[in-house]
Amino acid sequence: MNAIYARVSTEDQAKTGYSLSDQIASCKALLFKQGKTNVVEYVDEGYSGEFIDRPALTSLRDDIAAGRIETVVVYDPDRLARKLSIQLLVAEEMEKAKVELRFITGDYDASPEGRLFFSMRGAIAEFEKAKILDRTLRGKKKKASQGKIIQDFGLFGYSYDKANCTYTINEAQAAVVREIYRLVIENQMSIERVQKELKKRVLLSPTGKALWPSSSLHNLLTNRTYTGTFHSMKNRQQKTGIDTRKTMERPRDEWIAIPVPSIVDEVTFERAQRQLMQNKADAKRPFIHPYLFAGIMYCGICGRRMLAHHCAFRDGSYKPYYQCATQRYSDLRNTDLKCASRSLPAEALDAALWSKLVEALKNPEKAKKYIPKQKPVTDNKAEIERLNQMESELVKHRETIAKWFRQQKLSEKDADDELEQIRAQLIDIEERKNILKPVEAPTAAKMSFAEVAAKLRPLIEHGDLTADEKKSIIRAVLTKVTVVRTDKPSGKKPPVFKITWETV
Repeated sequence: MNAIYARVSTEDQAKTGYSLSDQIASCKALLFKQGKTNVVEYVDEGYSGEFIDRPALTSLRDDIAAGRIETVVVYDPDRLARKLSIQLLVAEEMEKAKVELRFITGDYDASPEGRLFFSMRGAIAEFEKAKILDRTLRGKKKKASQGKIIQDFGLFGYSYDKANCTYTINEAQAAVVREIYRLVIENQMSIERVQKELKKRVLLSPTGKALWPSSSLHNLLTNRTYTGTFHSMKNRQQKTGIDTRKTMERPRDEWIAIPVPSIVDEVTFERAQRQLMQNKADAKRPFIHPYLFAGIMYCGICGRRMLAHHCAFRDGSYKPYYQCATQRYSDLRNTDLKCASRSLPAEALDAALWSKLVEALKNPEKAKKYIPKQKPVTDNKAEIERLNQMESELVKHRETIAKWFRQQKLSEKDADDELEQIRAQLIDIEERKNILKPVEAPTAAKMSFAEVAAKLRPLIEHGDLTADEKKSIIRAVLTKVTVVRTDKPSGKKPPVFKITWETV
């Protein structure tokens, strides 16, 4: 089998004219001329040549290692990689596998002369890349010094005037920005409460979602551009991997201030900063609930994990709860199975569970009534396959989001929001798969509940245990607690829980 490797990035399309169709056509012509018609294409679209971790290149290297490839044709060495070290590494892998490597723009062989030529081409490609980056940076600085905003950063409240390279106020969005500042300053709302208020008023996020991401609200409330000054050349991005970048702030003397129409004045902005600082300080007020069963508590309706949560009231009081993950993150999580579980008051539930556990440790026979009856094994193969398919589609979507970000079709904020949603859905799918997997029989002997209880009983009888000591005892005995609230939602009577648990 003969292979063609082609790669193109946004920069290449814009500046050097490499197109995938031209690369593939030229490589095919060379192979067909040699009478080699069994051809497979490996194409990386939108991937930088600075990193070796590219999907198509990785697949090609795997096939080379497996002995499936005889010849590899690449249009030019810099299509293989932008860095000489990567070019030489991949070429050496091909030589060891006795795979012929050909380039349209020049011949390469394993002779010293061929290696020298190949190395020179790679070094030149690296030099050209550095020159392109330098020219691009100098061009951006020149435009910024002329008062031009070089690209649309998707700043909510403004519309980008492409002809004049500046921002103009989008009055509809600007009204929402001013209202957000007012809610924080006058109503002294936290970002979480602002989220709920905006959702209640059906004021959609910049990406059209009902729930504003907290990061978007924080960025909006701390961005000085809204006061009338946009800072260009403030940040720079450093690639740390094929899909990862690190944003680093430049020294302040390198920033270039560009005037734009203001949406809020300086006084309003500073008042918002003081309120945010106050909110942060208030969040650290003394409120401690140990959540004794956090991490091992699961919803009795849908089987998903229960998360620790607390609710703040207008009088300044707080109450701790356990909430099903689908209720806590209903806008972010994968909720194909709508869960109707209620919030579980943590103080009452922890007290009830601890009391039952102490009773069971003192009399191990009583522990059996909380152990669920063994259900007949059901075949969940179809459901697991469906979840695997969803997982595969989400992974592909994650790669697409990363590609769109590299091609500047998405802003960094929008890309982060989308990737966070995908991450949350993947976690939820993994939890669902773990629930559906059949329980494997234990492979080694372990202590019985009665034996564990006998060791822990002296600690229980001692009394006056701290929260950490209680947690240690709980995790030494229980691996999973499943709870559902069964009382009617009247709010006047003590809560009633149906509890089952799995012991060590």
